[in-house]
Amino acid sequence: MLETILSAQCARGMAADSRVAAIPAGLYELFLENVVLPCRIGVFEHEHDAPQRVRIDLLLKVRQDGAQFSDDIGDVLSYDDLLSGLKRILMDEHTNLVEMLAEKIAHMCLTHGQVQSARVSVAKLDIYDGVAVPGIRLERTRDQLPGPFQPGSRHLMAMADRRI
Repeated sequence: MLETILSAQCARGMAADSRVAAIPAGLYELFLENVVLPCRIGVFEHEHDAPQRVRIDLLLKVRQDGAQFSDDIGDVLSYDDLLSGLKRILMDEHTNLVEMLAEKIAHMCLTHGQVQSARVSVAKLDIYDGVAVPGIRLERTRDQLPGPFQPGSRHLMAMADRRI
């Protein structure tokens, strides 16, 4: 039955889900999606007045220790740990750019020893009154993980207070 469905999709020009096929042996994908939390973020003066909602999606490639999963929470990366880490980052000091927020989140994910790569999506939900949702998506791998996380040293250009 599955072969028939896949054949029909291919005949219509649709490929099977490439993410599933691309997962190397010994890894699995863990996702945490549609996390909506308040965050102190933005470069404009009015964005410093109050937190705004951001939506975060995570897709992690996680090393599977052992040939099979056990039924022990201690053997896997906990969703609770990821959500707690996100909350800590979002409650931290004000962040100017979604790019820096995504870097902080990717770094937090990669500090978990089993995580081999982290795809992070951050969207600002409130800035365009529902007309559009801006954001970014980035992917970082374990081999890109530097020593202790250091935000970039560039200074942001001063921007006038303007409301969009």
